[in-house]
Amino acid sequence: MPQVRYFRYRCRPETPDGGAGRHVSERGADEAASGVAPADAAQVRRAESLVAAGLHALQNGDALSARAHFSEAMDVGLSEEQRLEVRAALARIGTQTIFSSAIARDDPFVRRHVIATGEALGKIAKQYSVTADFLASINNIRDKNRIRAGQTIKVVQGPFHARVDKQSYRMDVYLQNTYVKHFAVGLGADDSTPSGEWVVGTKLTNPTYYPPRGGRIMSADDPDNPLGECWIEIKGVGGEAAGQQRYGIHGTVDPDSIGRSESMGCIRLHNADVAELYTLLVPNKSRITVE
Repeated sequence: MPQVRYFRYRCRPETPDGGAGRHVSERGADEAASGVAPADAAQVRRAESLVAAGLHALQNGDALSARAHFSEAMDVGLSEEQRLEVRAALARIGTQTIFSSAIARDDPFVRRHVIATGEALGKIAKQYSVTADFLASINNIRDKNRIRAGQTIKVVQGPFHARVDKQSYRMDVYLQNTYVKHFAVGLGADDSTPSGEWVVGTKLTNPTYYPPRGGRIMSADDPDNPLGECWIEIKGVGGEAAGQQRYGIHGTVDPDSIGRSESMGCIRLHNADVAELYTLLVPNKSRITVE
């Protein structure tokens, strides 16, 4: 994988008792005929109930209850159609409750923080396992180095994590265990992006590109630099990824490569997407799962 070097800042997935045929409901008979195991059928009913509860909560303006129901439904198991519906709803809720300056009452992820004398945004961000750039963004702070004592800001309890689905070329982003958004990705040619668990390492902006197989070194401002403007190192810690080094998440100068397997193994995103992701992931705390 390419080596990178920092230059200058730019960045901003029942069995019925009593024997066969006794006390079996009409639905139970259908399940048996279709080959659906009773346990699986119960799980399907549970998922449907959770989705219905989430939609009802949304209709009543209760975004937090909806988020809780939808998140549980994601864990229980959904059909593909349900999953698309739930993911879209969770993303909208995330935009309203997490990625804005709004503070919803009783939101377990969010709280108000009054800045103390001598506090820096970076110190506050570290306390909540997020980044200073993220806090600056949701609080409309133009200069993260210019905050004042007594100022009240919104903080979010992190960290953010991500899950990459190789088959769909999609990266799902989670706040702790709650889905909040997704990005399209490009992956390594010939399945060269190892599956498994990764942890975020060093994050760099405007990286210089050092070709791993030799060739021309490309500076940060070189229009042919394949890394774009952000580099997020990932270090393999589990599965096929265990012990893997020199992989990363980065931008691209070839937008058509997103949704394809064309890199040397790194995970590519559109430049605007990786810039946003850059503000979410925290070194040594945020985890990336590739499957």
